Amino acid sequence: MSTTLVSRANESTADADASITRPTRRPYLHQVDLIRTVTFSLVIFVHCLTQTTNEFTSMPVNTTSLLLHFTRNTFFALTGFVLMYQNFDKQDFSAPTFWKRRIKLVIYPYVIWSAVYWVVNMWLAGKLTEIPTSLTNFFYQLSWGLSGFQMYFLFVMLQVYLIFPLVVWLLRATTGHHLALLGVSLVLQFAVAATITHWNPPATVAARWWHNYATFVPYQFFILYGAVAAVHRKQIGAWLQGKGWWLFGALLVTAAIAVGSYIGGVWFAGKPVHDNNSAFYPALVPFLVVAMTCLYAVALHWAENRREFTPRFARAVKYASNRSFPVFLVHVLVLTMIMYPQRNGTSWVREAMGQPWSTIVVYLATLAGSLLLVEILRRLPGALYLTGRPRIPFRSPRADSAPSAPAVVGASS
Repeated sequence: MSTTLVSRANESTADADASITRPTRRPYLHQVDLIRTVTFSLVIFVHCLTQTTNEFTSMPVNTTSLLLHFTRNTFFALTGFVLMYQNFDKQDFSAPTFWKRRIKLVIYPYVIWSAVYWVVNMWLAGKLTEIPTSLTNFFYQLSWGLSGFQMYFLFVMLQVYLIFPLVVWLLRATTGHHLALLGVSLVLQFAVAATITHWNPPATVAARWWHNYATFVPYQFFILYGAVAAVHRKQIGAWLQGKGWWLFGALLVTAAIAVGSYIGGVWFAGKPVHDNNSAFYPALVPFLVVAMTCLYAVALHWAENRREFTPRFARAVKYASNRSFPVFLVHVLVLTMIMYPQRNGTSWVREAMGQPWSTIVVYLATLAGSLLLVEILRRLPGALYLTGRPRIPFRSPRADSAPSAPAVVGASS
């Protein structure tokens, strides 16, 4: 899934043209399940890490978070990949039909869980009685994905769904020139990253400028990156074979560049240890591209060569992938409840266990608690609205994870 991976694919435009005119039954992509599972697991880990450490003063914590920002961008690359895989060759693709089918899977959970997190935050602040007179604050938070610190992702996903018909048109219109398209998008990505990182907006703009992370613009390259990769997945899969060590080397080099830029900025340029814009450092962009390419390569190798020989692991991956989106929705609530008990002015878990045990225990407890809560929610009436996934009958021991079922993209295929 690198910009260099599609050069050969662009020489074969006939295949892409044929894919538009000859729809075929699409096979289930098991590598997507593994990518989704790994990505969500790492996102939850980062949230647990920052809640159990002092992220504002710890360089090791911020260095770890810096590199794991690749999960955020993988979300959107995966969204572009799965959506394009499902829709690029549909002759009858239409924006209204797409929006009607997809947006409801995100917008209902987004509104419901934004309300839940807002009420919880009001409770934590001792302001439960002020809820009836604070609805303006709720609608403001709803308008930017601010109720929970993961809710911006759903807000951006809604934007991606809205612009996706334009992305389909763009890729069809530029068939044979997808490498050039990615090149232009990458230049724009560096420009956006540099602007977010280095530009100090005037006061008249600053009040809204900081919401840039909650728009699709800083992620536009990765959305296209995944979409183009879906169109040329066969050529990319062939290109990736035998390049494991090259990819690993590129991962180390780009990670060193990103970390070196961060440390150098703190030590020699007076930059803060914790920077809210660290996810958009221009020096981080190459690592983001290489990291998600490596993850795709590993997942593809497993799906094509190892999956049949690891049936238990395969079942675990499918289970986790099927529940990934609702787990993402609820995990901050579970994490908040775990961290709520206080001692000496700080979280009891953090105070009693110290590092690294508090992070490890909180992470495992958050995963377990989130899965348990999801199993309950998935069996309640209205599960589709609560979790973005179909309801599971109480008598059923496992979810129906058939690939044809509608689901939230980026969270479920």
